[in-house]
Amino acid sequence: MSDNEQALSMQDTSTTKTWIKLLGCSLFGVLFFLTPLNIDGSWTIALGLLTSQISDWLGDNMGVFTVSCFVMAAVVSIVYNTSPKHIAMKLPMADRLIASHWLWVIVNVTAAVLAAMTLFQVGPHWLISEQTGVTAYIDVAGAIFLLVGLGCLLLPFLTDYGLLEFVGTMLQRPFQKIFNLPGRATIDTLASWVGSSSIAVVLTNAQFERGYYSARESSVIATNFSVVSVPFVLLTANVAGLGSYFLQLYGSMFLICVLCAIITPRLPPLSRIKDEYYPAHGKTLNEDVDDGESRVKHAVARAYGVAEKAPSPRQALKRGWHSMMDIYLMMMPAAMTIELFTLAIYYNTSFFQTLTYPLSVLLELMQIPEAQAAAPGLVLGLFDQFVPTIIASELTALETKFVLAGLSVTQLIFFAESAILIMRSSIPLSVKSLVAIFCIRTCIALPILTVIAHWLF
Repeated sequence: MSDNEQALSMQDTSTTKTWIKLLGCSLFGVLFFLTPLNIDGSWTIALGLLTSQISDWLGDNMGVFTVSCFVMAAVVSIVYNTSPKHIAMKLPMADRLIASHWLWVIVNVTAAVLAAMTLFQVGPHWLISEQTGVTAYIDVAGAIFLLVGLGCLLLPFLTDYGLLEFVGTMLQRPFQKIFNLPGRATIDTLASWVGSSSIAVVLTNAQFERGYYSARESSVIATNFSVVSVPFVLLTANVAGLGSYFLQLYGSMFLICVLCAIITPRLPPLSRIKDEYYPAHGKTLNEDVDDGESRVKHAVARAYGVAEKAPSPRQALKRGWHSMMDIYLMMMPAAMTIELFTLAIYYNTSFFQTLTYPLSVLLELMQIPEAQAAAPGLVLGLFDQFVPTIIASELTALETKFVLAGLSVTQLIFFAESAILIMRSSIPLSVKSLVAIFCIRTCIALPILTVIAHWLF
């Protein structure tokens, strides 16, 4: 075989491998994250199905699994942050697992102790009860560990092999006109719509760090397009006692989230964030199509170019593993501890009821029944997304149930998960900014939900 023939053969082999990566890996990502499955009359995705099966397999041992993760996080924090720096920096994943502040170490150790007390049912009732410690450190933590962990592990198959470049180029114009965002942001929305908002935040941060989103774009997407999933809306409706009004609740969420995505980025703090790119990469996204050029052809070419440079599936899994460990060891202890204390204060004191008395007056002026009992639900969603739904389940008025359930699926910013994920990411949003965005979204959502609730009931 001549040198030219050998070169052509190697080129053909390289081309075949690239197409396999582009089509095969992207197809796996679509099937795992974005393809709805109807199982026993309920809609889910492969990620949800797999996490459910693992949860069923763990059964009563879920507490052992979650508490072991919290204990491991505490041990890692102590080792990584008390060792001499020249030693700590040589440890695996040191750049991710060395806490940026000593407070993270304290939180991790506290979470491990409180989780162990909950598992072994040792301690005061306010800590270890079903409503507080068991909910935070076992039930909710187990669901998030499995869902977010597996999502992070396999997310590179959705993001790294050209699919986002293809979709982004095809949908560039409508997203730019309506939201002033790159077309590839549609994937973030899809990932949360059929998966979870936490997966969308992780995806957005990954794209920002690789130069596909600017600081402004990533901030807008993480706080406005990381919508809750369809299964979560259905769960919210059922728990709140609104199962027969699921479509109305979901339609309201869609309307409010679109309005928030148009209005919120035009107000501070999001409007003040600059279109600067992650320093390590700079801007790497270009979705523009030259005049006269086929958009489909250009989209395919861009997707192929990304797949050609993409890592092997083994390297992608390694990257996903690092992201999963970051979530397990550095995000979850803080998130679940926030949820624990929120639930403990709500169920065992009148603090939130007193604090939100002015809001109860506002709800009465808006003619919402059971205003005093519902008022804490307007602000507790900042700490944990599901708390407003829990409050709604204890009320009787359908209008009030609908308003609180609607807030739980439209406020989007909550420190038990999404806000902590954003703070752990490279997206430039502070606690103050996240609280401000939460308040803006609440101010937009509350009157709309009230009008719809009065119309429905």
